[in-house]
Amino acid sequence: MVAGDRLPDRIGIGVLAKVFPPELVDRVVDEAGVREQRKRTLSARVVVYLLLAMVLFFQSGYGEVWDKLVRGLEWARQFRVRVAAGMQPSPAAVTQARQRLGWQVMARLLEAVAGPLAGEEQETAYVAGMRLVAIDGMCLDVPATEENGAEFGYPGNDAGPGPFPQVRVVGLGECGTRAVLGAELSPLAAGEQPLARKLLPRLAAGDLLLADRNFLSHGLLADVLAAGVHVLWRAKSDVDLPVLKVLPDGTYLSRIADPAASRRMRRKGAAPADIPGIAVRVIEYSVTSHDGSETSETFTLVTDITDPAALSAEQAADAYARRWQLETCFDELETFIRGGAAVVLRSKSPPMIRQEIYAMLCCYQAIRTLISHAAADAGLDPLRVSFTAAREAVRSRISDSGCFPPPLLDELAADLAAQITWHRHLVPARPGRRYERKTKRPGGRYKTRKPGETTRLTPLTKIVFWRMPIPT
Repeated sequence: MVAGDRLPDRIGIGVLAKVFPPELVDRVVDEAGVREQRKRTLSARVVVYLLLAMVLFFQSGYGEVWDKLVRGLEWARQFRVRVAAGMQPSPAAVTQARQRLGWQVMARLLEAVAGPLAGEEQETAYVAGMRLVAIDGMCLDVPATEENGAEFGYPGNDAGPGPFPQVRVVGLGECGTRAVLGAELSPLAAGEQPLARKLLPRLAAGDLLLADRNFLSHGLLADVLAAGVHVLWRAKSDVDLPVLKVLPDGTYLSRIADPAASRRMRRKGAAPADIPGIAVRVIEYSVTSHDGSETSETFTLVTDITDPAALSAEQAADAYARRWQLETCFDELETFIRGGAAVVLRSKSPPMIRQEIYAMLCCYQAIRTLISHAAADAGLDPLRVSFTAAREAVRSRISDSGCFPPPLLDELAADLAAQITWHRHLVPARPGRRYERKTKRPGGRYKTRKPGETTRLTPLTKIVFWRMPIPT
């Protein structure tokens, strides 16, 4: 290979090219209408790969990330050779190339690769024959520029606004693999429910959607059920859930009131049971330690599956606990991809913020895809494969000279699979358990840890159902 070869046709992204082959990248670039009109060192495809590499090496500058990408090209390993050939772009050139690309390409790329990864044989991904899917949201700090503040808004409380603007992200995830099914971004003030509606096309009929208390509303519930998706959502303590009928297992039928009808009928003095709404079944329980010395708050779950034979209370409680797989997914994004919740995104403008977040999600989904395929071939639960180990294995292969063009790509992927599924690298199988949330710093939403109390809290492992008296 010589310096006269076109760099865009030679540069790769290591083993991630198994998920993002050049044909796919070129297709989404063309669909977005941002194909370059002349030959450039930083072509659209190269910028996409550079963005993905920037996610893998979040703490590195543009120049350092570029060096890692081109190190696999034999002629380009020396810095002075790249400079002489005009193949060492400046940070300003990279910024301009990112602006030319726009954020829609990365959004389309995520849409192309996002989706479920679990096979029907993976029991942990299903309950009662339904695929377990969770929805949740997170907020990411972005640089405190005037433009970002105006676009996204600042969080705030009685003490005043926060130090950084924040962008809201709502995502769908497959609980059995932590795969991303879709994600939407918005300003902080938009709320989670409008974004959740945009994600409904990413769900499949028959899925069981898990959600926390912030998502339950009559309108969103109606939209989800109309899409053919089942729900298992937690309700806030102030949600009106009258007992309409007690079922044989001690759970009961109720309804999520239509707010318009509720306001009108309450003014007329109607009883709660007479107010129309969406029929749901209510399952209530708490989680205690084995000796009963520690007890969690009460969990009130509502589901459209009203037949206990189709979804037992025990199955519902076990399924809802797996909603934490999506929170683990977000934690992996924040901690192992971004570098920690306190790390601010590097981009300075709203379009580049969106581009960077979609690149993060693309990279995360790619690693999850490689993990799932490797685990399936090894006969393992994909959650036994360490995400950190997989990320480091991908990073170490980013400059591999045999990865792109891909004559050795399959061999490279097989070597990565062998590394991340090696028995010494697996996450130990742990029994299901729950710890009561306590923090050392007072004033938050959780209980404060007492002086001298260690972080090794009493595990809460026993589910206690609150069952209604069954009529005889």
